[in-house]
Order: sequence, then structure tokens, then C-alpha cells
Amino acid sequence: MGYNKIISYGNTLEIYEYEKDIVTLKRNKRPRKDPAHDENLGTDGKDTISERQLGKRHDNARRARLAFRRLVACNLGGPAKPLLVTLTYGENFTDLAGAYRHFSSYIQSLRHTYGKAFKYVCVPEFQKRGAVHFHALFWGLPEDVFLSQREDRTVDRLWGHGYVFMKQTDGDEKLSFYLSKYMAKAFTDPRLKNQKCYVASRNILRPVVKAGFSPLWPILDDYNIMEEAVVDKTYNTKWLGKGRHRIYKLSATIPNAEKS
Repeated sequence: MGYNKIISYGNTLEIYEYEKDIVTLKRNKRPRKDPAHDENLGTDGKDTISERQLGKRHDNARRARLAFRRLVACNLGGPAKPLLVTLTYGENFTDLAGAYRHFSSYIQSLRHTYGKAFKYVCVPEFQKRGAVHFHALFWGLPEDVFLSQREDRTVDRLWGHGYVFMKQTDGDEKLSFYLSKYMAKAFTDPRLKNQKCYVASRNILRPVVKAGFSPLWPILDDYNIMEEAVVDKTYNTKWLGKGRHRIYKLSATIPNAEKS
């Protein structure tokens, strides 16, 4: 029958179809490596990365960027237009774990001041000087927050560590590509090892994924697709045979996105 997957977010529907089913193989436990013979350690004892590992890391970054772009796009296109927010440090603060704690406190201060209705997604980046700064989208803050920002700098005071730049947006899907660029960059940055590449509020909408081996079109009938696919490509895979990927842009937002 073959394996298929449907991903819906915003007004976008993605369909993956594969010729073969997924087969789960039992893996044998790998023997523990002797650190003295670890091929990933150079002569100076520092970590090195093989071409295979580097390729895998970039492939993981590509998939993570795609998943993140879908997450952001899932929350765009509605009546609420997000604010594009950049948080910077006045000092050369380089501790990402500490910066995340500062950001968490900032969110608590915003909720205390403006209410709990707003939602956000945020990506860290390191400036050339090494300091952390954040790129974020905020939905649901009162309109006068942006209008009064240049006069009273309330949002800067709530941040308390430097400067806050806010920009109104039209909510276009291009914002998802903008943020995912930083997210993919963060994914391969060694300074983010064991750290999150992004953070999002609990009330953020998440893409809906339906996957399995059931017939595809009875499920698709629920989406009432009338438009032609904007992307329709076929390709060969190593394990699942021939694959087909289609992307539809629907006339209305799909009303079944899930909150995390």
C-alpha cells in the first residue's frame, strides 16, 4: 500500500507519498568505544568531525529548519499581525543559558504587564562580538505597546539588559523563512551544544501531522482541495522507493492546527 504523510499548517497542505511501507529493524547494541582509539579525537585530544558526521549534521539542520519554518508559518496569515522583535545586550553577554533565563523573566514581565493572551517564538543568535541576541515574533500584544515604544521605552525597561527593537509586520509567510535562517545557523553552531535552538510559548499553534498506511484520498477529501499544487515533484529514496511531494496553498486557513 505504501506510506504517506499529510502535514497541514496555516493555509498550507503538504503531502508525501512513498512506494513502500516503513519497516522497523531491530538494532544491535553498539560496543562502547575506547576513548584512546576514538576516531573522532585528533592528535591533540580535541573533537574532530568526520565528513559523514558533518553531512549528517547539516542534513539534520535542514530538516529542523523545515520543521521550524512550518511551525512559524502555522501562526501567520491570521488577523493578528506579529511584531518582529530583536533583543540585544548592552554588555558583551555570551552565556546562552543565562540569556535564556533573562528571556524567560522578560516574558513573565510582559505577561504581568500586558496580560497572558500573547504568544511568541524566539531564536537566539551570536553577534560578531560574541554577545547573544534574540530574534522573535510576538502575537497579541496591545497595539499601543508598539506605538508608545519610542516615547516611554517601557519594553526596554522590562527587558533590562540592553535594547529592544520592534517592527510591525504584515504577517507574510516570508517571516518564517527569515527566522528559520537564524534557526538553521544556530543548529550548527557549537556554542549551542545541549541548548535549545529556539523557544516558543505553550499557546503557539503547531502543524498537524497525519501519517500511516491508510488510503490517502479519503483523508484529503476533508480538506476540499480545489487548487492545483504549487509544488509537485517525484524523487527516489533509499528505503521507501519512489516518493512524491506536493504542496497546496488553500484559499482559507486550515482550522485544525494544534496548540503545543
